[in-house]
Amino acid sequence: MLTRACFCFCLLFAVTLGFKSFQHKIPNGDSVPHPCKPNYLWHGVGHENELGGGSRNPFGRDFDAAGKSWTVELCRKDSDGDGRTNGEELGDPNCIWRENAIPDKNAFSHPGVCEPYDSDLCRSKNTWVQCQKDELRCDAIDSPDVKNFTIRYPVTSVPSKETNYFCMTFELPQDGDYHMIATKPVIDNEYVMHHILLFGCGESVTKADTVPSSCGMGLSGCQTLIGAWAVGANGECSHKDVGFRIGQNGFKYAMMQFHWNNYERRSDYKDSSGMTLYYTPNRRPNDAGIMMIGQTFLEIPPRKEHVEATSVCTAADTWMILQGPVYVTRALNHMHYLGREQYIDLYRNGAKVATLTNEPDYSYDRPRFIEFEDSIQIFPGDEIRTRCVFKSTTKSVTTFQGDGTSDEMCFGFLTVHPLSNTRTLHCSSWKNASIVGLFQSSNGCDWRVFGNVSHPDMAPLYQGVSMHCRPLGQCLEECKEAVKRFRSHPCMTGTMGEYVMWNAGNSKTFEELSFYSKVRSCDLEILREQLLTQTTNGDDTNVGARVLPELSALLVAALLALFL
Repeated sequence: MLTRACFCFCLLFAVTLGFKSFQHKIPNGDSVPHPCKPNYLWHGVGHENELGGGSRNPFGRDFDAAGKSWTVELCRKDSDGDGRTNGEELGDPNCIWRENAIPDKNAFSHPGVCEPYDSDLCRSKNTWVQCQKDELRCDAIDSPDVKNFTIRYPVTSVPSKETNYFCMTFELPQDGDYHMIATKPVIDNEYVMHHILLFGCGESVTKADTVPSSCGMGLSGCQTLIGAWAVGANGECSHKDVGFRIGQNGFKYAMMQFHWNNYERRSDYKDSSGMTLYYTPNRRPNDAGIMMIGQTFLEIPPRKEHVEATSVCTAADTWMILQGPVYVTRALNHMHYLGREQYIDLYRNGAKVATLTNEPDYSYDRPRFIEFEDSIQIFPGDEIRTRCVFKSTTKSVTTFQGDGTSDEMCFGFLTVHPLSNTRTLHCSSWKNASIVGLFQSSNGCDWRVFGNVSHPDMAPLYQGVSMHCRPLGQCLEECKEAVKRFRSHPCMTGTMGEYVMWNAGNSKTFEELSFYSKVRSCDLEILREQLLTQTTNGDDTNVGARVLPELSALLVAALLALFL
């Protein structure tokens, strides 16, 4: 079922196996920056091929001469002749690093490539270095019926913080009924551009923006993903049977979201990137959409060789999100720099029926679009299982799920058709719980009502906590009663309640953080009451084993809140 992409993947896997085992023998061996491709890594540090294998570069030859180990002599040597020692370039300037230790610093530059890459000193030494990027191969865009137009941000200042999400709405062609069949990135500032997402907007959006604005993770009126770009990708070319409907009978407006990753937190960066969209009036047989699956909760401990995260879009989920069979034409894995392997499999009646992705050698800056010549069918009642593998040996602290490049993700993106057979295109997990299931549960939780602070049923609950509680303050008696009433709401009980509190803890708004810190201000008192009640009623079997760990965690959280 796999097309040419499978063959290329197998070749790539064969090449990269040769260098992986040596990455841990040098400091920061898995995070050496590419000398002329911003935001890329050079994976085969000792080879002329950036992916590994083949002829060795100057550092590779010196590494081989040192017995394939990190010695003081190798550390102090300047293999590429650019005036910096190998240790300085790899983050071990004092030559004290030992295998399996965490380096003092991040890798600064490549020890086998003279830098700055195009300087007078280095130009003649770097004739073997390839800096060209692959162009999108898509025969369909050369057809005479295919039109194109480019949407770009105006020149915009990039905020001096690491993670930035900005959005801008654009008008799409409305003089006909079209299929968008391909996209190409137009990248202006490679030093900050992390990814671009293009969302189709609903009927509520009726005008374009003139400037981009900060938008968190998106806009409520534009929720259907129709295009994407990430570091390393050269564009998207749709399967011959599908297109994304735009124009008179499709999306009339699209929101283009940027993720700028300003790792250096510089204040002088600007950007005006965008996308070129290719569209045709000769529509394909099917309208397509992009389904997002994966795990939204990640806690990756430091110094671990192998950490797994899993997610299941369950049989019950696919019954809810699909109203008929859909066909997968493309699949894409997405993690960040700790990601090492990712797999997405399709199960039917408990048995595996298809492999959607199989990347035992995942690379964040080398995304692989797996294309299916013969589409893979997903029925309501099927399961889609995702497994991500991370390596955190170079991390000294826990890594969480998050938007920044230094955070992590575990998601998959499936291009599916027909769009008419989908109710929603999201099917992710939070820990072991299905998010679709959480929001469709029958425990009396109406999320739309719960999230509306002015709703007659909710206003007294929100006001009670706001009026009677102090964030991170002493637990007042009146606060305790208000919190009990708020936490008795169905949306605050069980797994749903845990999800609400976790989500609130990741909020970017002061109001939400302040409110839920008030909700937590009486956690210790309420837990102590529960413990006393259970003991008084004679239900003291394993009470300590059940409650004390949670009590200890709350005490630690309270102490941290006081002293940090």
